[in-house]
Amino acid sequence: MDKRGTKQFVLSTVLCIALLSLMFVGFVQAQAITLGVKPGMAFEYTLTSYWSSSESNYNTVPQDLLMINHTSYVEVRVSTVNNTHVTTANPWYFKDGTSYLERGEVNLFTGEGHDFVAIIGANLKVGDLIHPNGNDGLKVLDTTNRSYGSSSRETNHIRITSEDKTAGYKGTRDVYFDKVTGILVEQKDTTEYTTFPASTSQITWKLTAVTGVDDWTITESNRTLQIILLVAIVAIIAVISVIVYKKKLATPKIAE
Repeated sequence: MDKRGTKQFVLSTVLCIALLSLMFVGFVQAQAITLGVKPGMAFEYTLTSYWSSSESNYNTVPQDLLMINHTSYVEVRVSTVNNTHVTTANPWYFKDGTSYLERGEVNLFTGEGHDFVAIIGANLKVGDLIHPNGNDGLKVLDTTNRSYGSSSRETNHIRITSEDKTAGYKGTRDVYFDKVTGILVEQKDTTEYTTFPASTSQITWKLTAVTGVDDWTITESNRTLQIILLVAIVAIIAVISVIVYKKKLATPKIAE
């Protein structure tokens, strides 16, 4: 190879390396994630479920849905945060007075984790991948203002759908994340079965209290409302019982 050819080869090699370097830098920049949660932040959710069937002779509600309706509320407490992972402590409180603690972890880049994984990067825009290094391909569909507590919050929305026509199954999951923190604010899972027993079920998570987030408060948590309602119901039942009892005492007995 002559000197001219050598120079061209070297120049081409340098250009290729430069191009690859730019591509790598662009790739790294595209994978950037901003953390929106911090240790000490806490979020409280209420869970509800719904089930119905068109089969008149079938009225067995699935056990997992019954458990959801026996749940009083769930807390998600942010424990540790680093460049990629968030860990949480998640106590579940039930209406019978019992509770149990689970611990969650999520990789914000891949979405991999266990237990509570509904945390994504902060300030994502429409069209952004929520897990840039993951395999789910989920993107922010839209950003809207939704009210959770004392203020209107920008909320990123994603949707997950699945269908099995052979099994007669169709599922839709709509998930809403607070844009600033990346924390879950609402999730609604709807499942439809067209095969026996034909049924529709729905599970909803909704944020009802926030601790440790600047400029965001929910003044009255659902837990407080539940306590007030419970006390009111007990009081009403007690009053009705007293009235019924007094009426029975006042009713004269007819001798036979």
